[in-house]
Amino acid sequence: MRKRAIYLGTAVVLLACLGLVAQDEKPWFDMKNCEFCSNLCKDPHLLENMTWNHYDISNGLMSITTVKPEYRESYLEAQKAMQALGEEMMAGKKEVKMCGMCENYGKLSGLGAKVEVINAKEGDVVLMTSDNPEVVKLIHEHGQRTREEMAKMESMEKE
Repeated sequence: MRKRAIYLGTAVVLLACLGLVAQDEKPWFDMKNCEFCSNLCKDPHLLENMTWNHYDISNGLMSITTVKPEYRESYLEAQKAMQALGEEMMAGKKEVKMCGMCENYGKLSGLGAKVEVINAKEGDVVLMTSDNPEVVKLIHEHGQRTREEMAKMESMEKE
């Protein structure tokens, strides 16, 4: 349960801090208002010194994060803060403001999606998987929406 909260928090913060905004009622990414995402933004140079990519796999989604060595400590601090927030939330001690992506990630976990994290000195790999075809479909939709929102952000940066 603790690992799930840690990984949920980490993924949520990473996505939300990218500053992407969806066109519906609640932004898909919202680094200002999402309590998870704001942790990745404490170091103002962390996001520009890391990558975050998402790939569909047969039973879910693989997310790969890389961090430049000089920003690894900032990344680990953000992960710890997200973990603590996730633990408070899971224990019912705190109501957490989340962006659309973070809420959706939590819903997928609630539907039984399994989250596995492989840590490395370069970053980490997160696998979100399920044996349930309906949940796999939702995980794939989550990954597609995330890729689309990231592409919007990248095109805005180039303008």
